Amino acid sequence: MKWYNKAIYSLVNSILPVVVKRQMMGIGRATLPNNANPWGIFNWLPKKHQQAHNIDLTKLQSYTAEELLELLISVHPDVSYALYTYLRMGDTELTFTAKKPNGNADKSGQLVLDELKAMLNTPLPSPGYQHGRSLEKLDTIQRMVIMVRGACAGEVVLNERCNDVVDIVPVDPALIWFRREPDTNRLTPW
Repeated sequence: MKWYNKAIYSLVNSILPVVVKRQMMGIGRATLPNNANPWGIFNWLPKKHQQAHNIDLTKLQSYTAEELLELLISVHPDVSYALYTYLRMGDTELTFTAKKPNGNADKSGQLVLDELKAMLNTPLPSPGYQHGRSLEKLDTIQRMVIMVRGACAGEVVLNERCNDVVDIVPVDPALIWFRREPDTNRLTPW
């Protein structure tokens, strides 16, 4: 399509009412959100950041605190730099030490911890795609979630026989629901 065809198409598309466009396109799903920029000013940004630049600032009061913080991390340079600096400064080597209940070093427990650490740093035997897997990456993700959400959570993935740890997966703490136990009045994840 030539540049002038694209310009005419964009002009006509911006003038036509939504009802007419829907009738012309037929039933289906729009690939762009309703608040997308029709002139394509921010098309060079990733889709998450394009949508952030099209938000109506007068409607920010309808967003939750979590949504506002994620938005600020995406579009505000000071907030994203603060998160980057926090992650960089806290990037220290992970150490694991097994101790007995009395505080003395536990040699057999240390061997188990070292085996677990080596296993979690080793890629899974899979012919297909798998995400990067290491305790350092998990640590970085959890520190970022602590900064953004105020808490972190993880789920231990067991093997088929449920007798060995296969992986530890980070979980967004905002997605965890709690219920109060009636007899103990204690909050438990649900």
